Amino acid sequence: MLNRRFLVATVLSFCAAAGGAGVAQGQPVVGIQTITSYYSDGRITAVDPTARTVTVTFPNGATRTHNVSPAVANFSATRIGDTVTVGFEDRLTFVLSGSNSSMPRESNDVAAGAITRGQRVAGIGAAETIRNWWVVGVDPTAGTLTLVDPSSGPLRTFKVTTQAGREQLPRVKVGDGLTAINNQVLVISIGPRV
Repeated sequence: MLNRRFLVATVLSFCAAAGGAGVAQGQPVVGIQTITSYYSDGRITAVDPTARTVTVTFPNGATRTHNVSPAVANFSATRIGDTVTVGFEDRLTFVLSGSNSSMPRESNDVAAGAITRGQRVAGIGAAETIRNWWVVGVDPTAGTLTLVDPSSGPLRTFKVTTQAGREQLPRVKVGDGLTAINNQVLVISIGPRV
């Protein structure tokens, strides 16, 4: 049986392994990181075998509907009322590099696995996405940053909402490179209703 300690240890170990993989080359000007993590138990309140989705309701009343991968072979065994234990961490890091610095290769790497024992199933998934942007506009007074994908595309203006981010905006210059590194780890256990 997976318990809270096991799930937390697994999430932390995958984050430690995946967290250092994407680092901007050259000397970064500044880096900002946000981490969102949660752990919760819930119950499956809806199963749609045609769409391959499950809806989970958590103790606070929140509901989330998730797609289930075709790799989950025993999806048909999922029942309304089954218990779900979820551990999740989302680490988003922004690294600003000067205009003469090279940026890392963009990537989107995903790994997942699952095991089944009797009526229980446990799964883990980890993903790292690296995206690069060029800074084409910055307005510290308005708290905005305008970016464009180096391979072309529309201009995107973002509102910088955190205090730490707003404090760093005066350091950002047009022509700088911005690398966004997003690491996500999900650990889930599903078992029959207790």
